[in-house]
Amino acid sequence: MKAIQLYDKFSEEIVGTILTQEHNYDLVCEKWDIYQQENNSESENEPCIYDFVSKGNWDFCEVLDVDFYQP
Repeated sequence: MKAIQLYDKFSEEIVGTILTQEHNYDLVCEKWDIYQQENNSESENEPCIYDFVSKGNWDFCEVLDVDFYQP
């Protein structure tokens, strides 16, 4: 398994993290680039990791919720 953090292409902020098989890395990158064409910080549609997975990408990835703690 591999976790991949996906970023907004304009703001460079983390949108979310997905979990996938290692051999699906290129597929995830390709699908994320397509998704970002209409869903990015400079468009009307903000990117959402749950939206990305639910738009037909559930067969090769799933959302990985990551908690962050900084004392």
